[in-house]
Amino acid sequence: MKIPTYKNWKIGVAVSGGADSMTLLDLYAKAGQDIIVINIEHGIRGQSSIDDSQFVKTYCAERGIPCLAFCVNAKEEAKKNKISIELAARKLRYEIFDKLLQEKKVDKIALAHHANDNMETMLMRIFRGTGLRGIVGIKDRGHYIHPLLKYRRQQIEQYAEQNNIPYVIDETNVQNKYCRNYTRNKIVPVIKKKFGDVEAAFTRLSENAQEIENYLESQIVKYQKKGDKYFLNDIFSHAKLIQKYSIQKIIYDMGGVQDIESRHYSYIMSLEKKPLNTTINLPFNIIAVRTSDGLVFSYHKDYSTFCSQFFAEKKYKYAGFVYSFAAGKKIINGISFDLDKVPEGTVIRTRKKGDKFKRVNGKTKLLSDYLTDAKINVLDKQKLLVMAKDSEVFAVLGMETGDKVKIDQTTKHIMHIIKEKEIL
Repeated sequence: MKIPTYKNWKIGVAVSGGADSMTLLDLYAKAGQDIIVINIEHGIRGQSSIDDSQFVKTYCAERGIPCLAFCVNAKEEAKKNKISIELAARKLRYEIFDKLLQEKKVDKIALAHHANDNMETMLMRIFRGTGLRGIVGIKDRGHYIHPLLKYRRQQIEQYAEQNNIPYVIDETNVQNKYCRNYTRNKIVPVIKKKFGDVEAAFTRLSENAQEIENYLESQIVKYQKKGDKYFLNDIFSHAKLIQKYSIQKIIYDMGGVQDIESRHYSYIMSLEKKPLNTTINLPFNIIAVRTSDGLVFSYHKDYSTFCSQFFAEKKYKYAGFVYSFAAGKKIINGISFDLDKVPEGTVIRTRKKGDKFKRVNGKTKLLSDYLTDAKINVLDKQKLLVMAKDSEVFAVLGMETGDKVKIDQTTKHIMHIIKEKEIL
């Protein structure tokens, strides 16, 4: 067995202690590759999982191989985000990998997936209702590589036996409550019995799908990223397939690789015929919103309720912004108001149901209607602060001041609302 090596790169080898990852580690060590082992104990299998992690650490220590070991709690993460334990473990695992890459501790992450893993992944995605991208299966992407992908599980286990490579066996591999185990232990044997050499067939299917995928990716609508938002403008003027691939690109770049199924893309594309600001919640806390220009994607954030008494000398921090007030001499539309007209008991707070706002020389409207008319999407609405007393809004900070505090010939103290991004 041979794997590619990389000069001037430090490879982080993800090692669980199983035959696959131990073989990958052995191949890299013998090739003289600059490596560091990454071991993650997921907190799923109790003492058995801890023992497996210790096995990896001991193996590395005895051979002088640098090893970074981490412990996470996949069960707690699954409960917190209402996702499967498998998905929670993957999420936590990749958070660690991404952090190591960002910190430049490694240049690439090598994962020990092989041909059987790829086949199982493709089958699971087909059962969930995947599109062409899912049929591509496991592939190298960015800083993640899969050196064993062309080898089958049997070849890897034979190599481990012939080279006296020790490894541990995860006892949960026989527990069919997990989707991958059920696919591996129940479904694949039936397919192999009927059709024989299915690994090779799935590899060919993956390669063919990749060719088509490459072409479609060259045709997608490019998104624009501003802050934590991803914009797909004019998306609905394109063919449905291009719409779908353009959306998939954003979801993929936002980290929503797993658990985004065909039905989710149908829901997103159905936003074309929905009212503005209609929102769809997706896995991984991703939300999609219909805008006048197309679609905007962001991560769902639960901003807390905010309320603080108004003082012109005070600064207010909320949702990544800092609001302050400064005396001025000239009127600047949207941010200027008469300080003396602000009634006692006024507060700076988040929006409330029933809030009303009257623009300068305009009619009183529900604040929600005003924001809809102003085409403020639901993501930005969550971040707004207002100056108000009871249900009467005098200013939407950073947007517009109202009729109640407008500047006129009697004004003596002009104040400006200053909105700045918070520097962390």
